[in-house]
Amino acid sequence: MKHSMDKTVRATRFAIADFQKRISVLEATREDLERQMRKLNESVPEEKVAANATKEGYVAYGSYANSVITRKENLQQTINDINVQNTDLTNELDMALDALDSFERVRARQLAAKAEKAAAKAAKSA
Repeated sequence: MKHSMDKTVRATRFAIADFQKRISVLEATREDLERQMRKLNESVPEEKVAANATKEGYVAYGSYANSVITRKENLQQTINDINVQNTDLTNELDMALDALDSFERVRARQLAAKAEKAAAKAAKSA
């Protein structure tokens, strides 16, 4: 039983490390996308622009602005998807941490029982 529990504990620790790494990657990706979104908002703050709109310093601003608006919408959808994935992974990580805690409590009880037996055995032979 001890051997199978050791395997389970190792597998749980591996899963925890994997969840933490995946969450970290998602957070870094989200931060990068949010940075891109801020740049696009500086470039085109509007939410809608007529295709024939003009702006000083831009050739075909309306077309450019509409492509930026579409890009912002796509980025926002990706950020929303990342937030959902991050929530799911965080929940899975919490469950794995709870499982590891349970395994460690079981292990502590086993070690305490073993120590009690050893102490009882030592008391009898003394």
